[in-house]
Amino acid sequence: MAVNSNLKEIRKRHNLNQDDLAIAIGAHPKSISRIERGERNASLELALRLSQYLKCTVEDIFQIEE
Repeated sequence: MAVNSNLKEIRKRHNLNQDDLAIAIGAHPKSISRIERGERNASLELALRLSQYLKCTVEDIFQIEE
């Protein structure tokens, strides 16, 4: 089971770069980059921070691929 991410598309719709998003949610910019490339899954805390800041649900950002 894999997790797909729409983070890059949602981030761009909000006119944010990776650094600005990372600073806003208290994460490292490399973490955002790795999540967008599918190299890392977001922790539950990070997923919740992203959804709150981007004003969408966690499910809008991340989907489980079966």
